[in-house]
Amino acid sequence: MRFPARWIHGSPDCDRDPNPVFQIHQLAQDTWALRQNKCSSFEAPFLYLLFGHETAFLIDSGAEPENGRPLPVREAVEAVLAERGEENARLLVAHSHNHGDHIYGDRLLAARPNTEILGADLESARSAFGIGRWPEDTGSIDLGGRRLTVLPTPGHEPAHVMFHDEATGALFSGDMLYPGLLTVRDWPAFRASAARLTAFARRTRISHVLGCHIEMRNTPGEWYPLGATYQPEEHGLQLGVDHVEELHEACESLGDTPRRVVRADFVIEPVWNSPPSPGV
Repeated sequence: MRFPARWIHGSPDCDRDPNPVFQIHQLAQDTWALRQNKCSSFEAPFLYLLFGHETAFLIDSGAEPENGRPLPVREAVEAVLAERGEENARLLVAHSHNHGDHIYGDRLLAARPNTEILGADLESARSAFGIGRWPEDTGSIDLGGRRLTVLPTPGHEPAHVMFHDEATGALFSGDMLYPGLLTVRDWPAFRASAARLTAFARRTRISHVLGCHIEMRNTPGEWYPLGATYQPEEHGLQLGVDHVEELHEACESLGDTPRRVVRADFVIEPVWNSPPSPGV
């Protein structure tokens, strides 16, 4: 996969920020990342657009803009479709989980013809991806010559899932693992998800771990404060399979008594802790 030297990372003065709402970057032949500008939403989520022979598959739909301006997520997706000469392609919109910064654009994309929006709740995920026992089993979806494995990973949110792409080896890890503050709402579920994820990673090729946010600085163990709209020295997006192992090890070291754990590339943050200050 190919990553930009820098992602759009906000501005010291968002009223004068010249950058677009979405940075659109081709990661691989049939794989795109769309990063929402931090001047649009401090969450700055990453969306992922994958193409099979039959279906274009969008993971997440973006956050509500904080400046009152429209979210041009449909326009961003349609720009990629037009570049590929597939303006009328079937689009399936799925979600890593059911939080507002990942589902806001659903209603905007629903207005596009030949588009299906999957529900972000647990029962919708189980049904859409053929997941039997939740969260022990995995599901799948075939985009036409491109198969994704769907892994239930609750803990951050009850319906949280990850998507593993057999074509590229990429693991789209949502909000459970990324360079930032990994907020945990259900510790037993999160710990069990980390264990299952590690077992999956030990038997599966994972080229990159691609989450939905960047909050860490490029200095190990330091992060930006919540609400930051300018991150000029941010960590790269991509993590590796070693970080899956590290997350599992960190969870097991905590046992049944979770607390904040600061690692070089992520922070485990139980949400009942006080809001974190920047790591320094």
